[in-house]
Amino acid sequence: MNKLALFVGLLVTPVFASAHDLWLEKVGDALVLRYGHRGGETLALDAARVKSLRCQGAVGAPADVRGKAVVTERELKVTAKCASAAAFFDGGTWSLTPDGEKNLPKSRCPDAVKAWESRQFAKWIDVRSPQARVPLGERFEIVPVTDLATAHNGDKATFRVLLDGTPVSGATLAIDHKPLGETDSAGEVRVKIRATDIESVSASLRRPLRSPDADAEVWEASLTFEVAK
Repeated sequence: MNKLALFVGLLVTPVFASAHDLWLEKVGDALVLRYGHRGGETLALDAARVKSLRCQGAVGAPADVRGKAVVTERELKVTAKCASAAAFFDGGTWSLTPDGEKNLPKSRCPDAVKAWESRQFAKWIDVRSPQARVPLGERFEIVPVTDLATAHNGDKATFRVLLDGTPVSGATLAIDHKPLGETDSAGEVRVKIRATDIESVSASLRRPLRSPDADAEVWEASLTFEVAK
């Protein structure tokens, strides 16, 4: 396929910010934030773009624990007792050009035909905690409606997607990049749990913008949790 044909194909394909995952998971006593493809290759993680890493304890308000994190090229790791935790990664503005995607605003790419602002969120919950179904207050967030402490592989679970604290319709929920449904007017969608150990569901939402730098904002979130045995 030549460059022109590939470019035309990209124009009619929904553009998501990076096609890469951002996720939080428990490793021993630590929470680890990673970027890339969960279960596969991890990629370099720009720690400067991680704008928050909040830990919700058993009581009190969430605390930002970025200052306690150990940073390496591919991950942020923090040892903290969290009932739930969430991170926000500011992906910046991306433009689609005939030469591919560039991490630049449309105003700086004369040949760009599409541009979008990328915002990615990652969340981990301890399904046994009463805090598991309590929103953390992230701008874009997946909250389980079902008690996941009793949800096994093959069971169906309901999830609610919030944008700025309000249930949002039309968000796509996926597992392993496979779209499974869209949220309804209550911001909810019901999907089958596919993993036997650790599950990660993701939500994406694209909204139009009127800006010289971007035509849309793309919101992405993940929720990672242990599946009941």
